[in-house]
Amino acid sequence: MKLSCIPVSFFDAIRNSSMSLAEWMDFAAGLELEGVECAPPLLRPLGPATPAEYRRLAEQRGLKISNHTAYSDFTFPNAADRIRALAEAIQNVAVAAELGAPSVRVLAGQRRAEVSRSQGVAWVVEAIQLVAEAASRAGIQVNLENHTRASTWQDFDFAMESAVFLEILETLADSPLGVQFDTANPMVAGEETLPLFEKVSPRIRYVHINDVERAGEFRFVTVGTGIVPNSEVIRRLRAQGYSGWLGIEEASRTGQDGFRQAVKNVRRWLQEA
Repeated sequence: MKLSCIPVSFFDAIRNSSMSLAEWMDFAAGLELEGVECAPPLLRPLGPATPAEYRRLAEQRGLKISNHTAYSDFTFPNAADRIRALAEAIQNVAVAAELGAPSVRVLAGQRRAEVSRSQGVAWVVEAIQLVAEAASRAGIQVNLENHTRASTWQDFDFAMESAVFLEILETLADSPLGVQFDTANPMVAGEETLPLFEKVSPRIRYVHINDVERAGEFRFVTVGTGIVPNSEVIRRLRAQGYSGWLGIEEASRTGQDGFRQAVKNVRRWLQEA
């Protein structure tokens, strides 16, 4: 398994220019990571760089782009908004290709009170099917994440509950869609990590390692200091022969020390697995 990182804790600093992308990449290289993720807050118009610039900065430091952790939202009640969202999601595939990333994340969308479960599932399935087909033609793997809330969203994810997430996956069983499994998000939803892992493990194509202090709270802590069974997830990934990326989602807002501790803990778990 290869180690990467998505610097959620540094998103604001990078966007307001108090930290440059070059500084982030230097820090990541100093942690001896094999790769870094990309995400919308790091790219224009939200962030400072074009995909080509981001890729160049990484390659100059010997870092791969492990994944484009993009946002998508397919649950708008208005059809014109859904058409626009589909076009943006397909564009995210092109961005992943420009970054040199092997995969791109899709999300179901926001949990809107006026959208029923059945209607939302239908819209999400239709859109993701089209995105996955476009990505397959481009040689990019598309993965749906068991997600909570994007930094640009007002509401939690439509598929945050595992029952909805699994329904979408089952409906798309014959598509090239994979799973971007987040270890902490089931616990944010008040559920357990390992039961969901077992149900989706054959389709896991990318992994986010994160941690929380208490179940049911949307607040992350340094990986290895909370209650998420990350070491057991890594052990089970090893047992099933997973050799892909582990992306440390550092969102504890504890500065550089949080990154260092998280990387140290994940490396220890890899050695013990």
